[in-house]
Amino acid sequence: MDTFEPWDKYPPLEKARLTAIAKILQDVRHEAVLLHEPSIGDNEWSLGCRVYARECYAVRAAAERHKWLSILAEAEPLRFTFAIGTIPIRFYRGGATDAPGHYLERTFAELHQQQLALQIDGLRLVDRVLRLAVEIDATGEVENVILVELDTAGTVTETYRIPLDNESGKVTPLQLKPVELGPPQVQALAANESEAEKKNARHVRSK
Repeated sequence: MDTFEPWDKYPPLEKARLTAIAKILQDVRHEAVLLHEPSIGDNEWSLGCRVYARECYAVRAAAERHKWLSILAEAEPLRFTFAIGTIPIRFYRGGATDAPGHYLERTFAELHQQQLALQIDGLRLVDRVLRLAVEIDATGEVENVILVELDTAGTVTETYRIPLDNESGKVTPLQLKPVELGPPQVQALAANESEAEKKNARHVRSK
């Protein structure tokens, strides 16, 4: 069970912010999985490329809406780093203890952002890196998104499983409120018909 609450150590990493990013990663992968068609040649490589490109695009779009989220300029076009507040983060697909080697390295943009975190918020990050591990289930959907703190040797020092508010791809049908109908006016209708019949009968007799 997680005991690490990242906002205590890294105040900009508020729970709601982490959940917002995790939901973006979950929803983007769900949409890409729906488009995945192995029967006509799609494979894990093509799925991974599509997911990564769309994840980066979605986080960039979110950065335009949220002041607490920013995208860091990287020298390599395929390398993607963002910051929540002053805290730089990168994400990868895999388990919390299975970060790929190249994700353990700190980029120039990340090092620069860590210096800003020290200058602005007084947070010393030179001996730690933060990554989001996106764990996938057998169907290709996101199972967990875990914030991982590692030291410079690549050893995991803390983990936090980010709560996902609701399951991706499951839509709750709209439930209309039941309409309460009054009792049927059967008796009144019968009375009206009976009165009409009497009038017709009187009219016939008078002829």
